Amino acid sequence: MQTTKRRNRSPLVRLLTSLASDIGLAVTITLVLLAVYLIDTVTPRGEPVWLLYFIPLVLSFWSERYYAIPTVCIVTLLFLVGGFLVSPQGIAIPHAILLRSAFFLVFIIISITLWAIRRRQLREDRL
Repeated sequence: MQTTKRRNRSPLVRLLTSLASDIGLAVTITLVLLAVYLIDTVTPRGEPVWLLYFIPLVLSFWSERYYAIPTVCIVTLLFLVGGFLVSPQGIAIPHAILLRSAFFLVFIIISITLWAIRRRQLREDRL
């Protein structure tokens, strides 16, 4: 007997396939970035909500685009500053600046590291 290929895929399979594509990944990264930024703007200063910004950075690692990681890094750094300026008062401002600055530096270091790893992977794929 000949097996027939199922043409009717379930909605979950179609959703996962579209999310795995590069455009789906870009949309997911954008939505996660905006959601984290909105959460960041409504929580008081000093709450470590900005740690959630690592999620879009890690997601950008799987993008086929070479510039995905630096783009997410730059947008995230802008959102970090914007989130700090818009967040309601929490802890003392100098302490909040210190925490954000430390995260800022760690985020840049991790972004550069992920970008270097991704660049090496893309170079090896081309060979």
